[in-house]
Amino acid sequence: MKRLLFFFALLLVATATFATGQTSDVIYIGGMRWQLLGRPIYSDSKLFRELIAVLPKHRSRSTANWDGFTSFWSIRQNALCLDSIQYQLYDNATRKSWTECVPAETLQRVFKKYSNGTTIVASWLTEDIRVGKGERLYYLHQLFDRFYEEEQIISIDHGKVSDVKTFHNYVVDGFSFDNIKNAAELREKLPLHIERYPELSGAKRIIFQISKVRVDSTGHLLDCKVKVYLPKGVDKLAEEMEEAMKAYYPWRVMFINGKYRAFGIEGLIPYRLDSRE
Repeated sequence: MKRLLFFFALLLVATATFATGQTSDVIYIGGMRWQLLGRPIYSDSKLFRELIAVLPKHRSRSTANWDGFTSFWSIRQNALCLDSIQYQLYDNATRKSWTECVPAETLQRVFKKYSNGTTIVASWLTEDIRVGKGERLYYLHQLFDRFYEEEQIISIDHGKVSDVKTFHNYVVDGFSFDNIKNAAELREKLPLHIERYPELSGAKRIIFQISKVRVDSTGHLLDCKVKVYLPKGVDKLAEEMEEAMKAYYPWRVMFINGKYRAFGIEGLIPYRLDSRE
């Protein structure tokens, strides 16, 4: 199936060159460590620029951490507080790396507008933040597109916590395009009457575009939108693929933050017609 999805992967690379997965900030809530799936400092561009200016230019950076720092936060007295910022350095001669913190006095100077002298409160921030811990249920190599067994959506209003929603996420096992073994299995699960379409004579592959998928809690596919991405002009085949998808059961379903969602089903899906796997 890896070869089957190779073309799909190339298309994704062309449209998502910079959309790599990013390391999370860290937040402590009630003494428990959570992943903060976002970067609150990004919400104030001026503040972000002032922070970058005091960080060592030779700090380690990577595609998983574009800016080369990780912020540590906590919820204290119903406020989102910035506790520290860390970065990594690397010595080429010794080939050793180590972690350092932005000095407290430097942090206070950069965030002086939001500090009472000891505590920095993220009062520049008015938006929801998402935090997670436990088993990672789903990962997409793009920014913070991943989901955990336990998550909270915390509403922040000028640095103060105004609401908290807690979710216990889980997976209902079933079929999805990203866990299929080979092209023959795909044809078996979603059989299509290719012989009805003379325009596909000699074709080796069809690329379907699947979107707007809705599933229920038991793994039934309730609705979806299917287009034939390549080759063009085979619209009736899209309708047949949609019916085949609705007829199949069960699909993999994830209960994520109060909603049933289908991951690994939407996107550009290659459907091989020859015997190659």
